[in-house]
Amino acid sequence: MVRAITTNDRQAEQQPKSMLDLRHRRQKLGISPQAMAQGLGLSLKQFECLEAGDWQALPGAAFVRSVLFAYARRLGMDDREAVEQLLPEDYRHRVAELHADIDHRRIKPKGLLGFAHGGSGSALAWCCLMLASAVVVIHFFGRQ
Repeated sequence: MVRAITTNDRQAEQQPKSMLDLRHRRQKLGISPQAMAQGLGLSLKQFECLEAGDWQALPGAAFVRSVLFAYARRLGMDDREAVEQLLPEDYRHRVAELHADIDHRRIKPKGLLGFAHGGSGSALAWCCLMLASAVVVIHFFGRQ
């Protein structure tokens, strides 16, 4: 039988210091490993590896981090920093590197006519500006 998490449970909840704390919380709430694995979209073997802290048996750092956050949320623990401390140091660094790599590869907007971010603009923009300048000069000096 699964019981709902009450406000008192949330107030009494302590920050998890190890994966064992998450297991004890799951057991206290009466949630079976099978039910939690199914709720997280994992196989029972993957869930057992997660709960045991066997990180090498799981697909990768980003996967482990996201599943760990989902697991903690299902147990009523929303403090992401405390949950992230459960990950090994090298996994935290790998995830930070992934975020940095994604930011580096992101296409930056070029702004109006392609001149933003210190760029010199596109050839099309320069041609259009030259043509417009010629039309203005001809129109201005052609009125005599």
